[in-house]
Amino acid sequence: MPSEFEAKAVVDVNGELIHYAIRMVDARSAQQREQDYLHGGPAGSVMVVVPGHGQGIHGPKKLMAAAARLSRSKIAWCIDPVPARGGDHVEGQAIARIARAKLQATFPAGYARASATLIGWSHGASEALRAAGDAPELFPQFLGLCPLGLVDRRPGQLVGSFLIEASRILWNSIRQRRWTCLSDALRLGLNAGTGLARDLRHSRSARRLVEDIGWAGKKVTGSTFRYPGQVALLFGVQDTVVRWQDVFPECAKPEQIDSTLGTYGREAFPEASDVQVRVIEGTHVAPESNASTYLQTGLGLLGQLDSTAVPLGRTQVT
Repeated sequence: MPSEFEAKAVVDVNGELIHYAIRMVDARSAQQREQDYLHGGPAGSVMVVVPGHGQGIHGPKKLMAAAARLSRSKIAWCIDPVPARGGDHVEGQAIARIARAKLQATFPAGYARASATLIGWSHGASEALRAAGDAPELFPQFLGLCPLGLVDRRPGQLVGSFLIEASRILWNSIRQRRWTCLSDALRLGLNAGTGLARDLRHSRSARRLVEDIGWAGKKVTGSTFRYPGQVALLFGVQDTVVRWQDVFPECAKPEQIDSTLGTYGREAFPEASDVQVRVIEGTHVAPESNASTYLQTGLGLLGQLDSTAVPLGRTQVT
């Protein structure tokens, strides 16, 4: 059975003390732990998951389990920083500092060779993109799941599309009696609501919550985004919050994306070593409800998939 550990701490970012929570899942066998110890580092990159808006470290439970089970390193960390001010820029810097410190503490002998793959889901992708841009040597790979940060979105538009998507998922789950999907959606909604209430209590400012949504809707990529690593982007066919059509408006079908990917990569990720895109089944919550499929695809694109891992049965796509 995988071992799990949680902690809360504080990290200093440019004079601001950032409170954060971290959840760590270690699915390595005793033999792999011994090999990692002898080699001074993990077999692959540590998976660092950045959850969506309002979610805490317990939101992406299935995503974390799949990241640990399917990755070469067998190690996944979920990091949730909560700054009192500064938005996603500060959160991105905090994620980098926290991950660097944890890598150094976990693999002191091989810290110089250790690296992490950033996995950002929804709003978490916006934060993860900024972290990757700030510390590309630490995060040589980025995986965006239904990712924000690729186009500009107005706060009202973002909130409205999310509410419509949530209502549609709940209605379809009830109508089709997909109780597992319904349970995942309700759990994520409760987790996000709790997280937003926590943020409000911490910042004591409703304005700050609105500003956070504004941060989430800002475009991160473009000519000034100098991230040199590997990039993989996964979109859900039925996702109405983050639509692949908004990122690739010239494409009528997902199959046409490959023909425009070269141009898109040069414009959005001008220094990236590789940019790959896939559009697969699922709504905005599919990276959690169908985590195995999303991570098999994403980690496979980045070369971090453990070929010996036996995927669990596929859950219903939502």
